[in-house]
Amino acid sequence: MAAWTKVRDEADGFDLVEHPIPTPGEGEVLVQTKATSICGTDLHIWKWDDWSRENVPLGTVTGHETSGEIVALGPGVEDRNIGDMVAIECHLACWTCPRCVEGNAHVCENGSIFGVHGHGAFAPYFVVPAVNARPIPKGLLPEHASIQDPLGNAIHTLTGGPVEGATVAVHGLGPIGLFAVNAAKAMGASKVIAVDWDNRYRMQLASELGADLVLGKEHDVVAEILAATDGRGVDNSCEFSGAASALANAITSTRMGGFVNVLSVYGETMPEVPMNEVVFRYLHLKGINGRKMWSTWDRMHDLLEAGAIDVPKIVTHTLPVAQFKEGMALSSTGECGKVVLTFPDPV
Repeated sequence: MAAWTKVRDEADGFDLVEHPIPTPGEGEVLVQTKATSICGTDLHIWKWDDWSRENVPLGTVTGHETSGEIVALGPGVEDRNIGDMVAIECHLACWTCPRCVEGNAHVCENGSIFGVHGHGAFAPYFVVPAVNARPIPKGLLPEHASIQDPLGNAIHTLTGGPVEGATVAVHGLGPIGLFAVNAAKAMGASKVIAVDWDNRYRMQLASELGADLVLGKEHDVVAEILAATDGRGVDNSCEFSGAASALANAITSTRMGGFVNVLSVYGETMPEVPMNEVVFRYLHLKGINGRKMWSTWDRMHDLLEAGAIDVPKIVTHTLPVAQFKEGMALSSTGECGKVVLTFPDPV
């Protein structure tokens, strides 16, 4: 099979390379890929930054936000069937370490990430542990099913604090932030404030997805949030941007005893955290990683089955996988929502 593979120690550095179709081992399934969406992590690998050089071996088939059809079962697989349509949880856990046993397999002490530390889904076929292949809600198109990784990130971040009946601020309007705006409204938030810097395309999308107030670089973000919340600040701030200024704004515009949930990865210079604000305002500051396995997936499937998430509006571009490089370039511009690559049926 021909798969997009990181082969050169440079920006881009991808070629379409022949690989054998993998064989599922004990407890694994073979999946025929239907769609794989482009993640911010994929853009890090495309740009080949320091994090990527340290984590992604050359020769790796990348891609981890994906959906497909199970076409073969490895030995010992009893709870999945050939023909099942599935989406993939990309955090591969050992299920035996203390973190897994306590219910935090998403931060497994021995874990790895599908499509980062090993071969992933910018390929026609891939293997994963059967437990990571999650059956998708009925009627969900494959290209829409592939976005459950970022949608799950958004839901996990939101549920680090109150949502139903709460005021929520979403800082950073990349695809995960857009999903968070949509999911917060679907989960009953009383007011959703969306904040970006200058991406007018995505700010408009946030408005269409239900944001009650959209703020950008021309606004005093903290003052505007306080004005919109009777001077108190929001109940629940979610930081997705990776900008130090956004983290500071999130902390200082959250109410006393409120919640600040941070999914972002920051650059080489660590942001200064206004810790006196955290302490004296009695804030709950929480780092978010991945999706809870499996409560986040259960909540996400409830929302998808109810039609509460406007996936077609957020998936703004669907391209054939042959246009992988065009898709990466488009995602890099930010003039899009989610970009999804689709795979042809085998001949």
